[in-house]
Amino acid sequence: MNRPGDKLFAMRMAKLLVPLLVPVLFALAWLAAGAAQAQFGAPTEEAVKAAYLSKLRHYVEWPARAAPPAGTLTVIGIIGADEVADNLMKLSSVRDPAKATLAVRRLRGGDSLDGIHILYVGDAWFARSSAMVGQAGARSILVVSETEGALARGSVINFHVADERIRFDISLESAAKSGLKISSQLLALAANVVREK
Repeated sequence: MNRPGDKLFAMRMAKLLVPLLVPVLFALAWLAAGAAQAQFGAPTEEAVKAAYLSKLRHYVEWPARAAPPAGTLTVIGIIGADEVADNLMKLSSVRDPAKATLAVRRLRGGDSLDGIHILYVGDAWFARSSAMVGQAGARSILVVSETEGALARGSVINFHVADERIRFDISLESAAKSGLKISSQLLALAANVVREK
């Protein structure tokens, strides 16, 4: 027989536990995906980066002027990382019109950043992209990279390989300069977090 206090206690516990469980569930989802793909060969580095990119929009808060409008696609602009773009194009969140929540736009130097919400800059291109990264930051576009030292040059999230796994670091300083808020759940999964000075 349920007592009135039992229900209230359960609701309070749920409010406390749910925020703590989200990072764990996120990590378990990645492990399960990796295990499933391991049966058919290990996923490539680019496939893992694409999978992360497809999820980042759920953990970032844009200012109203730059946020993806409700019910529309989040647009990821990619420069200098064709294999990451190819892997993103294979995901149902991009490919399937009934499920699409993302759009991928391949960029070249000098292209407009209009309509872009996330900018992914490949390693080979990052050294030449300081103007583009600066423009992205000024427009509250989330900059994601894969280059050592990129966080100090305006990137908000930077991928790297550690212990044969793709990990990422986050710069709260770059995020703040761009007017972006990163969720505590994503911060909990980062290998390193650069705090604001």
